Amino acid sequence: MVLAAQGLADEAKGLSFTLDGAAQQGALARSFREAELAGGGRVRVNTGAAPVQVSLGVSGNPMNPEPAESRGYSVERGLYRLDGSAVDPATGIRQNDRLVVVLKVTEAKAEAARLLLVDRLPAGLEIDNPKLLDADALKGLAFAKSDVQPVHTEFRDDRFVAAYTREPSQPAVFTVAYAVRAVSPGTYVHPGASVEDMYRPARYGRTGTGSLTVGEGK
Repeated sequence: MVLAAQGLADEAKGLSFTLDGAAQQGALARSFREAELAGGGRVRVNTGAAPVQVSLGVSGNPMNPEPAESRGYSVERGLYRLDGSAVDPATGIRQNDRLVVVLKVTEAKAEAARLLLVDRLPAGLEIDNPKLLDADALKGLAFAKSDVQPVHTEFRDDRFVAAYTREPSQPAVFTVAYAVRAVSPGTYVHPGASVEDMYRPARYGRTGTGSLTVGEGK
């Protein structure tokens, strides 16, 4: 790997081009903020004899909340009490309440894939127990039981993550559930839950961005 990297570095020494009219030699990496691009783009001209490749990446946060979207997969997210009753995230949560998040993924047709399911937590909630809930032990949440189990799970401070190795023989609909606790009163942005095929990025789904309010404890 070191020799390959050295070879690429030596090859890049022969690059010649201009960036906004200024002569440049060798490989070049630049980052530009929005304000720097407000007056127009950047002009890069290859002045060498050989073709060159340009890699461009864009990162940022959406200006408006993202709506739900389904591209091969759809995701539904629900909040429930331990007895299985649904919770209204706008009015039904109090500080110290223990709740269950149920994520339901529906695929148009079950296919072989490696999926990543990510549910980002609003600031007012934290994961209560770092393990998946056993729906058999919770009478009211029998609907959350699934024959499709993740091959890997992570219970982070700000999100829940589950990885799946999907097979065509598996059901096209599967669910996963985990417990959270309301810790801080206030109104928070509730980021959307998302599922994506890690090797076919055009196949994905997400819920819409919402809001969640935690009231003062009783």
